[in-house]
Amino acid sequence: MPQPVSSIGSPASIRPSLAGDSLEALRTRLVGEGLTAYRADQIFNWIHARQTFAFQDMTNLAKDLRQRLDSAYSILDIQAERRVRSQVSNCEKFLFRLADGARVEAVWMGFEKRSTLCVSTQVGCALDCAFCATATMGFRRHLSAAEIVQQVLWVNAQEGLQVSNLVFMGMGEPLHNYTNVALALALLNDNRGLNLSRRRMTVSTAGLVPQILRMTEDDLPCKLAVSLNAITDEKRSRLMPINRKYPLDALFAACKKWTEHSGHRVTFEYILMEGVNDGPDDIRGLRARLSRLPSKLNIIYYNPTDRGFTSSGEAIYQRFYNELQSAPFPVTLRQNMGTDIDAACGQLLVKEERREAQA
Repeated sequence: MPQPVSSIGSPASIRPSLAGDSLEALRTRLVGEGLTAYRADQIFNWIHARQTFAFQDMTNLAKDLRQRLDSAYSILDIQAERRVRSQVSNCEKFLFRLADGARVEAVWMGFEKRSTLCVSTQVGCALDCAFCATATMGFRRHLSAAEIVQQVLWVNAQEGLQVSNLVFMGMGEPLHNYTNVALALALLNDNRGLNLSRRRMTVSTAGLVPQILRMTEDDLPCKLAVSLNAITDEKRSRLMPINRKYPLDALFAACKKWTEHSGHRVTFEYILMEGVNDGPDDIRGLRARLSRLPSKLNIIYYNPTDRGFTSSGEAIYQRFYNELQSAPFPVTLRQNMGTDIDAACGQLLVKEERREAQA
């Protein structure tokens, strides 16, 4: 575990990262260390606006101060243990090692007019969705706000990988880690830093109803996506056990409140799995449910894991898409990306851990 630093220059086995501090938090931290708020403003600008990650490069700070900061704190303490580039799509996957040795994944996807980074919010996941590779890890711990933000800063610093959009759809359930996700969103939204607008950040949930209501009340600066994947309680509860606690009626009621407050549509994500959720009744159910509130539907290709599910055939994807074109909500058939690099959340790490266990 990271050890607290009582004053600038005191030793620590793991130096705390300043990447997760809001400007206000950074001022409080450094004023408590005897510095002025103005110095905190300069450091925040270096990290989040100028994206400089070495204290020694912060040239408007005195040399001795840079040395003291470097001995007590870090900025980017994550390391890219693996970086895999897709040969069939404009997509890269990163396996990051965190300061305590835990590992998470992030995926960068390049499109014609934007580039999107999918970040992780937990090591493992507690929700045990039947089709998900991350679920096989179980829940290990939450990521801090700093560890979430560092994924963005690290990828943004790579040549040609400027991040314009952000999705919280990697390893973990973001709303299970509500406090740290909310802190990260506020920091990434700050116009004194990266200044990512709420239109460019999306938080996905498997359906934690109380947290959807909380994010509505807190007015988090993001859009909402719901991993839906089934349109009846019986089927969804088998695929996603969280549905047993928060069934579809409760989920859609919470989503309706969010749309009324935010003025934005909810994005529903629907992964097609052969013989599971890809029949005519599923199409009719989606049309009926999603017509009741401002929404849009993303039909997603399944990146197969070894959990017993397979992706629906291309003809079924097209049928789903075509038959829903007349629905009163937008429907997108998402581009299939990253199959060759285990791009679905948790796939690469789970394979790495199995390989290491067998070595």
